[in-house]
Amino acid sequence: MKPSTTRLAVGFAALCLAAGQLASAKSTPPLAYGDTQVIAAGDSDAVIAEKAAKVLPRENQKAWMRLENTFFLHFGPNTFRGLEWGDGREDPAIFNPTALDAEQWVRSMKEAGGRMIILVAKHHDGLNLWPTRYSEHSVAASPWRGGKGNLVREVADAARKYGLKLGIYLSPADLWQLKTNPKNPNPLYGNGSTKRPSVIPTDPARFQSDPSQGRAATPGFARYSYTVDDYNRYFLNQLYELLTEYGPVQEVWFDGANPDPSVQEAYDYTAWYDLIRKLQPGAIIFGKGPDARWVGNESGVGRKTEWSVIPLPTAPQNFNWPDMQDEDLGSRAKLVPGSHLWWYPAEVNTSILYGWFWHPKKRVKTASDLIDFYYQSVGRNGNYLLNLPPDTRGLIPENQLASLRLMAQVIRETFANNLAAGATLSADTSAKGHEPGSAIDGNLDSWWAAAPGHKQVTLILTLPKAKTFDVVSLQEAVDHRGQRIEAFAVDIWDGSAWKQMDAQTTIGHKRLLRWNEPVTSDRIRIRITSSRLEPSLAEIGLFKQAEIVQPPVISERSLDGVVTLNSSNGLKIVYTTDGSVPTLQSPVYSGPLALEQGGTVSAACVAEDGRLGMLASRRFAGFRPKGWKLVGSSQDNAAIDSNSATVWHAKNGTLPASMTVDMGRALRIGGFSYLPSSDASGAVDSYSLETSTDGRNWTTVIANDRFGNIANDPALQEVTFAPVTARYFRFTALKLAKGQVAGIAEISVLPSDPAK
Repeated sequence: MKPSTTRLAVGFAALCLAAGQLASAKSTPPLAYGDTQVIAAGDSDAVIAEKAAKVLPRENQKAWMRLENTFFLHFGPNTFRGLEWGDGREDPAIFNPTALDAEQWVRSMKEAGGRMIILVAKHHDGLNLWPTRYSEHSVAASPWRGGKGNLVREVADAARKYGLKLGIYLSPADLWQLKTNPKNPNPLYGNGSTKRPSVIPTDPARFQSDPSQGRAATPGFARYSYTVDDYNRYFLNQLYELLTEYGPVQEVWFDGANPDPSVQEAYDYTAWYDLIRKLQPGAIIFGKGPDARWVGNESGVGRKTEWSVIPLPTAPQNFNWPDMQDEDLGSRAKLVPGSHLWWYPAEVNTSILYGWFWHPKKRVKTASDLIDFYYQSVGRNGNYLLNLPPDTRGLIPENQLASLRLMAQVIRETFANNLAAGATLSADTSAKGHEPGSAIDGNLDSWWAAAPGHKQVTLILTLPKAKTFDVVSLQEAVDHRGQRIEAFAVDIWDGSAWKQMDAQTTIGHKRLLRWNEPVTSDRIRIRITSSRLEPSLAEIGLFKQAEIVQPPVISERSLDGVVTLNSSNGLKIVYTTDGSVPTLQSPVYSGPLALEQGGTVSAACVAEDGRLGMLASRRFAGFRPKGWKLVGSSQDNAAIDSNSATVWHAKNGTLPASMTVDMGRALRIGGFSYLPSSDASGAVDSYSLETSTDGRNWTTVIANDRFGNIANDPALQEVTFAPVTARYFRFTALKLAKGQVAGIAEISVLPSDPAK
């Protein structure tokens, strides 16, 4: 049968269409790498994945990610007042450290492997820790250094001496400048001023009368013009001073906190960012900014799946950079049409104390805690930012340094010897010019890559001989190929078969796998089971954790006020109960410790060779609650049972919500303690406290006060007041920081100071 003319025409048309599509495909250029990609409505899943894989970090981010280990330093009026958040009404005279030594701070950080210090130059209270030209509320009004001190200068000089980068924290919230602050005769924050053309730096003498008049620029820098209100002009001038007078600045840190949201002030972030880019173009703008994000907690823990490529709902220049606390920020499910894909890596912050500012009763986290934070931050594709708060002398105290030194020793010794050195690496596929050996050459700027079209790959690391290890380090070539790997597994050869040891999701700049028990093998297999595009690895490492003496276990305090210590390996334990660091000369534990009125237990095991091991420390606040009971119908004693794992909850979400406690006898008290649940659910923000001797007549000792930053840092709170005698106390939650129903894990009252 002859084909019909119609069939021939259709066949020819189909052939032409196919040829045209092929020609079009061949002429379509490959997707270029860039600092942003936009997902279009018609993009296929494959195109979306390719776009996400081809977002690269910007130059300032590349340098920042390689810092890995950085330090925070909170110091100011709060240090001297025992607060987390000041109120802006502090007299600058309170700031008078007697032995301040910025070199001690920076040297300690350097010895701990730190590469940058971020100094809090102004916290929410508004006291400027440098002699700014634009406010009398600064260290120039304090007695420190005879009014001639400049903390930013001293830290910048110390950082330069010891080779650390310098970062600056400048709080946008400023309670000194708050329009409702009766202590400030000319407040700028929320004062309703109009936006006016302003030259930065502004002539201080004409700051409000004629801000178009500037002062001389810092040598090497220019002057700039913005149209802003009074407070934004003030903030821009502060940025100008800090970013032009103290040398290179690696990071500018903006906090999102606002201690008094009742006063409205619109921050001109666009002007701030523009000025920072002009003055310090290499600086990372953190937090409320486009370069690095808060991981979402203050616990030192990054996500197990941590993407650096984040989809934004709008173009970066139009985005307002809110806190990102969702568990999933960048999976394929989040990559939807209209998204602007942007490199936005995580910074993981926490404090060595349970709180940001020093207080003598705040507990120090152990070296074991700090090591865990390292693996859960640097080891989860983030930068580690650890706060070290000096005391009122202006020195980082020994109990902090003891934990810091031991952490640094363990990290240093663990990663000093890469057991993969001398090994050979093979892969079942490799791109030309990116052979497997590039992933074990110690160079992050060379890398192995899979051949085009291969997204599931197996690599085998063969050692010259069997070695014992318990840490595996993997790093993608993020600077050059972005972040691609979505899932992988690590196996070892046990002599007869492959045994899976671990399976995880993202890698990014660095992923550290730490195992509970070491393994011995001469072969390690890495299986990349899912990748957005052909995967790459810049470095593979094997390490053995340094041998350390684990800390003893400190029990909860019983209702009788007794605390016990336990060493799992039967080693001798030395301890103190006054918060000091135990030494080999400290008392040796031989039986239960009586802490009826509270105290801080610090303890360490002594190794058989005489070495002092990791420190354990635990704060027990207030009187033991034996015989205490709640007044009223509630029989829920969870808040007074000496068990921090149980939590008392108010009956409903109505505020105010009160708890009344009968202590069974009259006590002389000078404060109270409050512990929220570990996840801050139901944490109280504002509260009142009343006392009574008979349960009928009440005295208000605290009418309305608040716990600072408790939602992000649900640590033990201790509040003091003038001593009173009481048998009953009533705690009332006025406002919650998190959740809908008030919660209390533990509450107690503090003994009065005998001197009072």
